[in-house]
Amino acid sequence: MDHITAFIRRQPIKTLLGLFIVWGLLAFINYLLRKFSLDTDTPLWFPISVFSGPTIHLQGLPYIILFIMLICLSLVRVSRLKGHHVWLIGFVLIILGNLGQGSFDAAFLSPFYETGIQYFHDAIKITSWSEWLRNFNTNQVNLFTHSKTHPPFAVLIHYLILHVTGNNIAALSIAFTLISSLTVPLMWYAFKVIGVPLEQRNTLAILFSVIPAVNIYSAVSLDGLILTASSLFLLGLIIVFRGSDRMATGISLVTIGFVITNLLTYGGVFLLGVGGLLALWEIILWKKTLVASAMLISLLAMLLIVLIMVWRLGYNHVQGFFTASAIENPHGFAGFIEPLKYLVTRIEDVSEIALFLSFGCLAVLFNRKLLGSSLADSSDDIATISFVGVIALFVIFLAGAYRTGETARTCLFIYPYLALAYFRVEPTVLKDLVILAGFQTAGMQLFGGYFW
Repeated sequence: MDHITAFIRRQPIKTLLGLFIVWGLLAFINYLLRKFSLDTDTPLWFPISVFSGPTIHLQGLPYIILFIMLICLSLVRVSRLKGHHVWLIGFVLIILGNLGQGSFDAAFLSPFYETGIQYFHDAIKITSWSEWLRNFNTNQVNLFTHSKTHPPFAVLIHYLILHVTGNNIAALSIAFTLISSLTVPLMWYAFKVIGVPLEQRNTLAILFSVIPAVNIYSAVSLDGLILTASSLFLLGLIIVFRGSDRMATGISLVTIGFVITNLLTYGGVFLLGVGGLLALWEIILWKKTLVASAMLISLLAMLLIVLIMVWRLGYNHVQGFFTASAIENPHGFAGFIEPLKYLVTRIEDVSEIALFLSFGCLAVLFNRKLLGSSLADSSDDIATISFVGVIALFVIFLAGAYRTGETARTCLFIYPYLALAYFRVEPTVLKDLVILAGFQTAGMQLFGGYFW
């Protein structure tokens, strides 16, 4: 508790109070809009798009206690941990946090099979993956809600794991959670490349695993796999942007992350935006073309794969993208068609990402003294990457994407960029943030449900 007390003394309370006031005001406005039956497509529990509760998962309480205990123990020994220890701790924290939902079924199985409209339900109907892929463009509009707005590989990754494991949903869950947890060591290594001291990068990686968005949504969702793939891209981008002597490794990671992300989600255009903006930044300010070269190689690799898929597998990725866009925005740009809904959902999108970052992290993000830098500092290469990530997502929001919210889940890929912003925060403050984020996540897991 000394950490929390010291944090409160250091942190201007006005920042936190201001955040609560803004959130409360937005929630009240949302309540009035719903009360007068205005169609804004926003949730009752603003800004959480999908929420069941409040409730108490009493059976999850023992796991939440273990979750808090592991956080405290990890912080006590954080200076002595190695990278693989941090990965294991992050993995266990994600498992314990989700078990706070009350049971293994509620945490790791029902997200796959509930409602009957998940990727899983399209995957179990596949008899021949090649035939299903060949017919994807024709059948795309007839698939379930999530499947028809994603590339076919979102469903096929479910099919592959289920096929190999004999349709074992538990195995599917374990595989997804394990792959998603790889983001923790990827972030740890990214901070190592940046030059963050061992204790700080250990703490940062643990913090990343306990912020609400990652802890709640990464375990058994496709977005967790996308998070890992896009983090590969980010790690490579950091290596390339810094002009490291490991350029071949950096370009390879950028390319692999870019390709895998775009095969799993049409939202992979976000990476194109980040890479493109950074390339322009690098060319204009520093007269270098390292990022531009990496992005060109990535685009050529993706183009080659797209052509091979058309010629050999009968799947047109570009056609699938435009079909998904038409499904998401059947009447065109929402800002013209439904301006009120467009405006309110844009606020919801940003608010949900902010809430699931945790209040402590959000407060420090708006405090330049504690953050140790400014995201808009063009002389700071890491702050620049973080800033460009935020700008790229903001542009996507302006374009009308993510019209129904759920951005803490569907935009999990933005959290590594936000995490980069804390690389200069002193160790004591980082430990405060871990504790604050841990307690917020514990409360959110224990008192609510987030099934989507």
